[in-house]
Amino acid sequence: MKYSKFFIFLIVIIVSGTALLQSDTRSLWATAWDINTPQKIVKVVKTAAEYSFDAIFAEIRYRGDALYKPNRYDRTFPNPEPISYFITTDGFDPLAFLLQTAQNFNIKVYAWMTTFVVTPLYTYKLPKDHVYFTHPEWICRTSGDEPMVSHNGGEGIYIDPGIPEVQRYTQDVILDVVANYEIDGIILDYIRYPGDEYSYNSLALEHFIEDVTEKNYSNNYTEWKQRAISDFICETGAKIKFLKPEVDFAVTAKPDNHEAKYRYYQDWEEWLQFKDLDHIHLMMYTKSDASFKEMLGKNLEKINSPKIVISLRAWDEQKRYTSEEIQSKIRLAKGAGFDNISIFHFGGLVANGYQLADTLTVK
Repeated sequence: MKYSKFFIFLIVIIVSGTALLQSDTRSLWATAWDINTPQKIVKVVKTAAEYSFDAIFAEIRYRGDALYKPNRYDRTFPNPEPISYFITTDGFDPLAFLLQTAQNFNIKVYAWMTTFVVTPLYTYKLPKDHVYFTHPEWICRTSGDEPMVSHNGGEGIYIDPGIPEVQRYTQDVILDVVANYEIDGIILDYIRYPGDEYSYNSLALEHFIEDVTEKNYSNNYTEWKQRAISDFICETGAKIKFLKPEVDFAVTAKPDNHEAKYRYYQDWEEWLQFKDLDHIHLMMYTKSDASFKEMLGKNLEKINSPKIVISLRAWDEQKRYTSEEIQSKIRLAKGAGFDNISIFHFGGLVANGYQLADTLTVK
C-alpha cells in the first residue's frame, strides 16, 4: 500500500444496497503521521463523525515501531518495539487517546499494522534498539546473499517471513496490542515478501531444508514461501480469536492472484478458506476501466467471496482522474458481484476536488 507522506486520510466504505453513502459500514483510515498528536487525533475523529463514519483504521505500527505503549499492562506477549519517531511528546499514547476520543462519538477503532516491512526509506531515523539493528540476521537477502536495502520503491526493508523467530516476534507484537487495548479489529498490511528476488536468508533456507527432510514438505521453494505467509495468517487469526473472539481480523493483498501468489507469495485464494480471517482488502488502483474490468474477469469473478473488499484508486497527481471514472469502477465491481468496495484515499478525494456525495453515490 503506497501513500504520500503528507496529511492524508484513507477511506474505506463497505457497500450494501445501490448507493455507497447508504452503506452499513463506513471506515476512515488514518496514517501514523495523522495520529501522532492529540490535536491531530481529535481532527481525525471529528472528521469521521462529521461524515458519519463508524470506524477508524489507525496505523499504530508504521515500520517496526509503536504508536502505542508496548506491554502496557499485560506482558504475556514480549514486545520490545520502540516508540515511533513520529511521537514527539514523552508518554503520549496515540492508540489509547484515539480509543478514548472515538468512544465519545461511538466510533470503532481498528489497529492497522504493517507486518514484515520494518524500516522507512531512511534507516538513520531508527533508534538502536529497533529490530533492524538488533536482528540484522533476519533481513531478507537476495540469491547472491546480499542484504535487502531500503531503495526498493520506497517501501523499506523487510524481515524474512520464512524465519520462525521472525514469525514469533511479529505475532507477539500483534497479540500484545490485542491483549492490551480494547480495539475492534486488526488489519495487517505488507503481509508478504518484497518480491520474487527475495528471500534467500540462510536461516530461512535452513528451515526450508528441515521441513523438506523431516516433515516431507515439497522441495519447491516457491510453495514453501507461500506456506510461510499462509501459515502465519492462519495461526495469527486463530490466536487473535482465542484472545478476543469479537475482534475482526483482516489483511491486505495484491489483486492479481497470479502475481500475488508467485511474486509476493500471497496465496489469498487459500486465505479465503481461513475461518478466522474476516476480510481481504485487494488493492486495485488502475485508472483504466478496461484494465479494471479485465482484472475482475480474469482473477475475481470465479472466486467471488463476501470476504473480499475491492479497493479503488481515488487520487491523481495531475488531477485528471474524474469522479465519473471512480463511479464507473464501482459499477463494474458491483456488476461483477462485489458489494464490498473501498476508496483509497480521502486525501485524494479532497486534493482532486471530488465532491464526496457525488463521487461515492452510484445509481
